[in-house]
Amino acid sequence: MGFFGFQLSIFNLITIFVCHIVKKLLVMIAKLLLVLFYLLAPAGVLWACRKSKVLDKVGPVLTLYILGVVVANLHIVPADCHGIQKTLQDVMIPLAIPMMLFGCNFKNFKAGVTAKAFIIGIFSTVAMVIAGYCLLGNKLGVDGATIGATLSGQYSGGAGNFAAVNMMLGDKGLSEEKFALVSTCNLVVSFFYLMFLMGGGVTIARRIVHGKNIKEYNDMINTEEYVNNNPYKDFGKKKSIIQLVKVFFTAAGVAVVSLLTSNLFKEGTVMFDLLGGDFSMVALILVLTTISLLLTNIKGVRSWDKSFDAGMYLIYIFCFAMAMLADLSQLDWELGLWVLVYQTIIVFGSLTLGVLLARPFKVDADSAVITSDTLVNSPICVPMIAATMKNKEAIMVGITNGLAGYAVGNYLGYLVYQLLLIL
Repeated sequence: MGFFGFQLSIFNLITIFVCHIVKKLLVMIAKLLLVLFYLLAPAGVLWACRKSKVLDKVGPVLTLYILGVVVANLHIVPADCHGIQKTLQDVMIPLAIPMMLFGCNFKNFKAGVTAKAFIIGIFSTVAMVIAGYCLLGNKLGVDGATIGATLSGQYSGGAGNFAAVNMMLGDKGLSEEKFALVSTCNLVVSFFYLMFLMGGGVTIARRIVHGKNIKEYNDMINTEEYVNNNPYKDFGKKKSIIQLVKVFFTAAGVAVVSLLTSNLFKEGTVMFDLLGGDFSMVALILVLTTISLLLTNIKGVRSWDKSFDAGMYLIYIFCFAMAMLADLSQLDWELGLWVLVYQTIIVFGSLTLGVLLARPFKVDADSAVITSDTLVNSPICVPMIAATMKNKEAIMVGITNGLAGYAVGNYLGYLVYQLLLIL
């Protein structure tokens, strides 16, 4: 190799190295811009809701859901960036729940109403699982009873119970393909369920339960902080920034302790073997809630008037990131049609039955609806529905009944399976 050939080789190596660095840098910049997009999109939507009467009626959460689904199905976000969306989902909720609880006063928490709402919710779910099975059992095939049992776990405790019930059934459980199909259909039904609640379902429930007294009931709900169209307008002031820093680091501390505790319940741990399953999500929500409630006994924490709205902004980010994962093109609509119909019967049927039973059993509409929401979607979605209701007190009802649902979901799923085999 001559001198010029040697120079050319060195030049090629340098070119390849520089191109590699530039490529890595561009990917990093693209991912950073995507993160900023997720973080700032809620601010843009909040601004648009203040400017548009139509969007203001739709609300920021529902607008973010719709926007996220539209963007996701345009396929403009690379598939290798889905990890960012999942990470944002995992981070936002452990931070948001403490923030939203810090500024709440739970002196008026009604344990009796909460318990009744839970019993009504569980009864409504089981009733609709059985009713749907009786209507569609022949359409669901040989796995009909298994689908009904796993959905009983799903709509009483959540995805963890759905998987756990399927494992409990052993060789009678769903195959990987059918498990994925039922899970995907659940995301679709749950999405439309949330849109219904946020788009007017709460108001309908209040009218059914409280009838002509709906105005009196609405007046009982503390809505002063929601009257202001822009609760974030003074977040840039020095006093607010100092408070928000305290809120963030306190919430982060609570989240870290809760996450570390939840790891003690994962597969491969002593607690996993003792309890016979993965209760890490139960531990996470329980520890988050307990520590946050204990901290509300501190006067300084209760005085954080920006905490709830800061937590709500994280919920907005969570909603947008979750909607961005909804790729409707991946659904096998023909195969999943009857599963979708069955899940629709369970979800909307249990909501309707729960609301109808609320009045004779003296359960307020918000407690009935937030219980239905937490059973269908887990405590994760409680804050956004409570915000739709403009009712902070509903948060504790939802989280309490969500945790109770986690506890009974596995037992309920197995009992329903045995019952469906008889029918």
